[in-house]
Amino acid sequence: MKTARLTQNLQARLEERANPKTKAWWEAYLKHVIPFRGTKMADIRYALHEWYREEGIVGQLSPDEQLSLGLALFREEYAEDKITGILFLQEILLPAGAIAWERDLARFAELFQEGWIYDWNVCDWFCVKVLGPLIEIGGEACARAVSEWRGAENVWQRRAAGVAFVNLAGRGDENFAGFTELLLETCAVTVLHRERFSQTGTGWVLRELSVAEPERVESFIEEYLCEFSSVGLNSALEKIRQKRLKHARS
Repeated sequence: MKTARLTQNLQARLEERANPKTKAWWEAYLKHVIPFRGTKMADIRYALHEWYREEGIVGQLSPDEQLSLGLALFREEYAEDKITGILFLQEILLPAGAIAWERDLARFAELFQEGWIYDWNVCDWFCVKVLGPLIEIGGEACARAVSEWRGAENVWQRRAAGVAFVNLAGRGDENFAGFTELLLETCAVTVLHRERFSQTGTGWVLRELSVAEPERVESFIEEYLCEFSSVGLNSALEKIRQKRLKHARS
C-alpha cells in the first residue's frame, strides 16, 4: 500500500539519525515503559519535513488521508514514531486546516482507548502540541468536549482532559466565560484518582490556573485537600507559594 511505503520511508529517515546513547538515555528516563530509536528532537523534526517535501505527500494523499497517516504513526512501536505523528498533526495538518475537532476528536480518543498512548511523554506532547492548539481554534465547544474525557477509564485520556489546557489555564476566563469553572470541574473528577499521573496532571493544571485565579484555586485545594497526594498538592501550590514568598521578601 502507498501509505505503508511512505511510513517505511519516514521510519528509515528516523533510524538513519538514531544514536545508541540517546536511545539508552531516553529509555532509562522513561523507566523503560516505551522503546526509543534514539533520534533527537531536532532530527525528528528535520526528518519529518524533509520526508513530507521530498515524498510529495501533498500530491499523493488527500488531507484526510494525511491525517490517517499521521494517526497511524501513533500505532507504531517507537516513541519517536509517535512524536513524529504529533509533529505531523501540529506543524503540518493543523496549520493547513486539515483537522476538525467535531470530526476528529473521536479518532484522537481512540488512540488512548486502544492503548497507543501509554506514557506521560507522548501523552503530554500530544496534549500541549495538538489538543491545546485545537481547543484554541475550536473555542468553548471544543474545550467542553475535551473536558468530558475526565470521566474516561483510561488514565492517560483522563490526564489529557486537564493537561490539554495547561497553556491556556493562565489566562483563566479570558479564554471564554466559564473557562475557570470548567477546568475546576475537570480537576474535581481527576483529583479523586490516586494514580500518580492523574495526581500530577491535576496539580499541573491547578498550578497554571492559579496564575489567573489564585483564590479560586486555593478554595478548590481546601475543599479537596484529602484527595490530593503529596506530589499533586505540591504541584498545585507551587506558584501560589512562590508568590507568597516573593511578597514576604519584598
